[in-house]
Amino acid sequence: MIWSIAWKNIWRNKKRSLVVIVAVSLGIIAGVFIIGFVEGWSKQRLDDAVYNEVSHIQIHNNEYLKNEETSLTIIDPGRISAILDTLGEVKSYVVRTKIIALAGTSWANTGVIIYGIDPGREKQVTRIHEKIVSGGGRYLDPAGSGDILISDKTAELLKIKQYIVTDSVIEKLRKDAVPAPVLEKLEAMKNIRFRSPADFRESLGSELARKEYDEYGNTISSEALEYRLRNKIQLTLSDREGNPVHAIFRVCGIYKTTNTGFDQMAVFVNAGELAELYGDEEILVHEVAVLLNNIDDAGKVRDRLIPLAEENSVRTWKELAPDAAFMNDFMVIYYFIFIGIIMLALAFGIINTMLMSVLERTKELGMLIAIGMNRRRVFTMIMLETVFLTAVGAAAGIFLGWAVTGFFGRTGIHMAGWGEGFEAIGFAATVYPIVTPEFIVFTAVMVVVTAILSSLWPARKALRLIPVEALRTE
Repeated sequence: MIWSIAWKNIWRNKKRSLVVIVAVSLGIIAGVFIIGFVEGWSKQRLDDAVYNEVSHIQIHNNEYLKNEETSLTIIDPGRISAILDTLGEVKSYVVRTKIIALAGTSWANTGVIIYGIDPGREKQVTRIHEKIVSGGGRYLDPAGSGDILISDKTAELLKIKQYIVTDSVIEKLRKDAVPAPVLEKLEAMKNIRFRSPADFRESLGSELARKEYDEYGNTISSEALEYRLRNKIQLTLSDREGNPVHAIFRVCGIYKTTNTGFDQMAVFVNAGELAELYGDEEILVHEVAVLLNNIDDAGKVRDRLIPLAEENSVRTWKELAPDAAFMNDFMVIYYFIFIGIIMLALAFGIINTMLMSVLERTKELGMLIAIGMNRRRVFTMIMLETVFLTAVGAAAGIFLGWAVTGFFGRTGIHMAGWGEGFEAIGFAATVYPIVTPEFIVFTAVMVVVTAILSSLWPARKALRLIPVEALRTE
């Protein structure tokens, strides 16, 4: 009966109850969305770090970590490979040659790290082969000769990423519904080759009005973009004796990850071709990248490998990508911070509402106590009213928050104004929020705890009523 009475009581003043329910719902929606955003961003960063950059575990020569010289290779790599083959936690691994070099074209130069890889094995550990940009060629072919895979950022630095407005580009823009007046203004830029995005944007901005540029600038840039595939790149590196070596490679493909810092440095060639450059019959092994079946096994596998690795260093993804590890490890703290702040704000609103309800019903509550309802039942009734009021708003908020987060989880949230800055520190410019079952349970528990704590003051206020004085209240 107490449950039924409590439920009916919250609807006696529908307007006030609905205000509280809406406030709770909006707070929960905001909390679910914010946490979903941070969770999605964190998972994306972790996924990108593991599958594009560092894998779950990496092994190097101890001295290589201090000074990345060509001669500082992994000690006894064959033995390391044999050990990895026996571990059930290991899904796959790949050995790499890593050499610092200078890459140059006819127009520019930049420093890079050359990764000498086995393309077939590399596909089992990383997802770089899935990051080839539209119109950016192909991944390395194990049977290919003289190929090099570079990033979109490296292509930009070497001025291989170029822009040109041609008749075919204008025709594509016409199909993209770009207005004729805008297309007419592009005639002044026609067949002029721009070797940097900045130069092209500057020229485009001078031809178009500000509103036209804001509306159609990205579309025009996208259609005018042209990668100079098969362009020659000269690599200058040192052999094992420290003598400079030069070689010409041709660009076979362009990739792009969410980490501009990684993209700017990493270029990939076949390990056998790189071995020919530094003058060694065998492929030098500077790095072993290990992918596990379960990321949670990284620490355990590292501990098993350290005694067997001798003078080699074994590090997990947490040491190699501390930013991703920090976000991943502190998600529970983020839960408490964001939801805690929201629940604290809601608690004051709920307490205020329930105190008003108790004050308005002082005479009624006094009468109930006077005719024999014990104070424990009065306390329970007030507490149930608070819990019901909060639970209705929370249920609606969780459902709507899940729906909103799920929608943006499919479409993504592109932070156009800050995307370049985020990518420079390794975070995706387009975030896909996610809501985990653990967070839904966490939110539900927090709501119940908040409702119970918020009910204590109003319920205690009701308990302190003196029936005779309460009945005199008008």
